[in-house]
Order: sequence, then C-alpha cells, then structure tokens
Amino acid sequence: REDDDVSMRVIADHARATAFLMADQVSPSNEWRGYVLRRIMRRAMRHGRNLGLSEPFLWQVTGTVVELMGGVYPELVEQRTRVAELTRLEEERFAEALEQGLEQIAAEVQGSDRWDVVEGGKRRVPGQVLFTLYDTYGFPVEEAEDVLKNQYGFEVNATTHLESNAKMEEQRERARASATFGIGGAGGAAGDEGAAVYQTLAAEIPKAEFLGYEALTAPARILAMVAGGRRRREAVSGDEVELILDRTPFYAESGGQIGDAGVITGRQGRGEVVDTQYRGAGLIAHRLRVVEGGFREGEDVAVSVESPRRQGLRLHHTGTHLLHAALRRVLGTHVTQAGSLVAPDRLRFDFTHAKPVKDRDLERVEDLVNEAVRENITVDPFWTDLDAALRMGAMALFGEKYGNHVRVIRIGDFSTELCGGTHLDATGQIGLFKVTTEGAVASGVRRLEAVTGSAALAHVGQEEQALRQAADLLRIPPLELPRRLQKLLDDQKGLEKQLAELETRLAKSRAQDLVAGARPVAGVPVVVARLDGLNSEGLRAVVDSVRERLGSGVIVLGAVTEGATNLIGATTKDLVGRVPANKLIQEVAKVVGGGGGGRPDLAQAGGKNPAELDRALAGVYDLVARAAGG
Repeated sequence: REDDDVSMRVIADHARATAFLMADQVSPSNEWRGYVLRRIMRRAMRHGRNLGLSEPFLWQVTGTVVELMGGVYPELVEQRTRVAELTRLEEERFAEALEQGLEQIAAEVQGSDRWDVVEGGKRRVPGQVLFTLYDTYGFPVEEAEDVLKNQYGFEVNATTHLESNAKMEEQRERARASATFGIGGAGGAAGDEGAAVYQTLAAEIPKAEFLGYEALTAPARILAMVAGGRRRREAVSGDEVELILDRTPFYAESGGQIGDAGVITGRQGRGEVVDTQYRGAGLIAHRLRVVEGGFREGEDVAVSVESPRRQGLRLHHTGTHLLHAALRRVLGTHVTQAGSLVAPDRLRFDFTHAKPVKDRDLERVEDLVNEAVRENITVDPFWTDLDAALRMGAMALFGEKYGNHVRVIRIGDFSTELCGGTHLDATGQIGLFKVTTEGAVASGVRRLEAVTGSAALAHVGQEEQALRQAADLLRIPPLELPRRLQKLLDDQKGLEKQLAELETRLAKSRAQDLVAGARPVAGVPVVVARLDGLNSEGLRAVVDSVRERLGSGVIVLGAVTEGATNLIGATTKDLVGRVPANKLIQEVAKVVGGGGGGRPDLAQAGGKNPAELDRALAGVYDLVARAAGG
C-alpha cells in the first residue's frame, strides 16, 4: 500500500536522524535538542504502529544505520551500544505513555458534559485536551484524535486544532523566553535595561585580567558599578552593587564551577563579595554587599578571595575530572558529561548512560578515583591550541564553544580535559572521594553526587553514626545489621502472607451471604459489594467463590487497600454476550478515575479516587440494566 511505503520511508529517515543525533551525545528529553530528537523518534514509532509493529523496533533500525554508514562516520560505531539502549528505552517509555494517555483520555471524558455542543448534537473536544495529552503524557495528537472520535464519538474539528496549536505556540514562546540571556539578582541588572548597560560597558571597558590561577589576593581598580540595571558612580553601606574591576583573582561562575566569594576593601569602605558572574562578553561582575563606608568608581581597592571556599571548589572540581574518567573506564566510552555543579561542599555530575549504575560499578568507580588520590598524581594545567589538545585526546564537552587557545587539565594518564576551572596541585590533596547518590534526571541521563576531602569524611561519619544507632536499636553489632534486617523482612513477609490468607478465608466465608443478597436486574442476578482490605488476589478468590455458588449472574467487587482502589468484575458464561465483564468494569472504573480491562467473563481495574468507590459500585445496577435490557 502507498501508506505503508510512506511509513517505511519515514522510519528509515528518522532512524538515521536518531542515530546521528545520539552519536553527537543528544539524548531524548523535553527540552531543546532532546525535545527535537524525541519528536523525531516518536513520529517514527507512530508510523511503526501504522505498519502493525507493536513491539520495540526502531532500535534495530538504528543498528542498520550503523552498519550502512559506520564506515564513513566512525562515531556511529563508537556509540552503537548507547544508541541502541537509549532508543529501546525511549520506545518502552513511549508504550507506557500511550497507556497513560488512554487512561487520561478516559479521565478527560468524565468532564465532557462541559464541552461545547456542535452541529449534529456531538460535543466538541477542546484544544486544551489534545495539548495536555501531548505535552504532559507524550500522547500523539493523531492517536488522541482517533480515540476521541472513533471510540468515544466526540467531534474534533478545525476549532479544536486551532486551540491546540495556540497552546503549543504559547509553550514555544515560554521556552524561547526562558532560553533568552537575562541578567538578574541582588544589585544586578534586570531585563533588557540591564543587558543594555552591560553591552555598553563591554564596548567601553577592556576585558579584566584574571589572576585567580596564581593568586587569591590582588590590588585592583573599580572601572564601573551597576545596580538596578543602571550605572552607579558610588555605593554606600547597605547597598548591593555589581563591580567591574580591571583585574581580579575572583573566578566567575562557568563550566559548572560556582563563582567565588570574598572581600573587597577600599580606603573608606569594605564590602563582601557574595557571588561572581560573567556579564555579556567577558565582563566579570562581582556582586558586592557594602557593609562599611562606601566605594566610588575609579577607586583603587584590595580584593581577596575566600580561601577555604576556593579550596573546597578546587577539591570538588578536580574530583569531577577523576569521576568522569573513572565512569568512562567502568561503564564505557559512551559516557560523556551532560551537566555539572562544582560547589565548595559537594559536586554533581550528569552523564549519558541509559541504565541505572549498578552498586558494584559504583564501588569500582569510587575505588578507581581513590586509587588515583592515593597515587598523588600531579595536576598539570597548560595552554595550547585546540587542535593540538584534541589530538592528545583531551575531552571536550558537546555544545561548548572553544576558542583556538584552550586550557587543558592533565592528570597523569588518568584524565585529560579542556577546562578553565580552578584545580588542586596534586590528587592526594583530595584525601577521600565518596559517592553519595545516583539517579536519573532525564531519558538516557544519570546523575551522581559526591563529596571530597573533609566533606567526604563528614559524610562517612554520618553514615557510621546512623549505622551505630540502628544497631543499638536492635542490640547487635553494626556488622550484623544486614543479616538481622533480612530476617526481620522475611518474617514480615510471612506474617503479611498469613494475614492475606486469613482475610481471603474470611471473605470467602461471606460468599454465601453475598449470593443471598444478589439483586435481580432485567432478569440477571447481580452481586455488588465493597470488601476493603483485600488486594486483587483476595478479590479474585471471592469472585470465584461467589460465581461458583451463584451459577448465573454478574459480580462486581471493589476494595480500598493502602489507599489504592481495586475493582474486579465477573460474568458467568451464559451472560457474557449480554453483559461482558471487561466493558462493564471499564465503565465502573471511570467513576473512580481509573481504567482497566480483561476478558468478557473476568476483568480487573484500578482507580485514583477511592472516595468515589461507593458511587461507582452503586452505579453497577444501572449499567447492567442497560446492557442486559439492550
């Protein structure tokens, strides 16, 4: 068919785009490049569904792209595993999104009585519904339109699409606005007016001489002061301003490393620098809180970086380089930096990896870093041209802009990266490196947090204290905790199993009472009951017992267990043609904000609103009456 040919062409084209984008370290997400990649992938997946492909398939097509084009583009071969893993993961998540979307459609339909009525008596789907399904759940507009029109009988017309497109455009505008360079903060410039001030200053003032690699103190001259988006000639006690100096040892926030803090002292005043930021093209702004006296433009001052804070930054920035190199050795060369934060007391490192990092791999990463620390490797910073740095294997960050003259941080044979941050003289100064957390931040992107030096020692001390406290509660040695906790968990599971069995037996004993209370509806015996505390297995056991005694009829049972709503419906075989259980349970589940399905003789459902369970069960009789009567 012609439609099949179109779908196959779309899949081939989009698989190629997916492979190349991922090889360039782009991961599917809801922002920027990742958002474009996700839309490309999901369009290909949608066309796969048109061809009847219900299982993940796109990851295999990307493998074909690598085979056909890897000879010319070696980066495809290098990133083959990452591309396949990320693509398959995104396909699985898309399948989940489709399921969530169907549940959300059912929830939206609950409020359809408020939708506009159009010609023909049908209610028109508001554009907000399509937008929400796509934006929040990733549910394709075409799929949503098909379900709402063909399954529920609603109207989706040009007005619906206009409203949905308007919402989409509003979102794009918000994204553009958030991406626009803005200058703010205490004493700093705000909005367009502030940006204009710094643009003017950048044209008038030469780039400051940065001294921070060699010194923490220096004499300097105030070239300009800015507050509230306007240039100031002087500042007095209590003011907050941003100072532009001719030379400075203060490191401005960049490359993940936060800005320096410290003190600036003049002839008649003293101020605390609370942050240092870049403003526009190379201007270093010192955010100053004047605490004594005052300052004037053109004044000579003494500037001093807070030493312990800077040392914490050096520790954690050097630790970040060691962590990056260790991750690549343990997990594979597909690992690249996707974001970072270097603070005085911790580091955060985002990296490309499709799966959670196993505990044993985290231990290996820690061991590798601490081994490098014990070796006390010299940290060698030097300047060279970009091509030479790349030839020697220096890591460059995707998306970063580098000049021809770059700074390289080489740590023996362990790590070589392009970096402008501040670092230690040798790895031994780190003392100890400790990973504190690991988790996901986006599709295909993981996050590690870690501490070094005294912060690492403090973290280990806190862990040991918690271990001792837990052991004291159980009155056992700390090293016995895992074995004892496992025994307690096993005992708890056994008790929970016994309790469930007792509850099921008790519910079964009520089966005869439930059968006796059956209500005839259109000639069909109907049993409806609420049995809180029973899980789905318990409800199933009761249904089987009731159905055996009932002989012919319809059964719907509901329960709220640990805040979750469970529903189960059954129809004896002689009635499945008149009252199919799967369709009945879907209607009942809508009332509790959920969904479900199953066979015509047995179906299950869940819901998000337990408060509506009684109303849902009460409505069963009318549903059976309509089905049986029809």
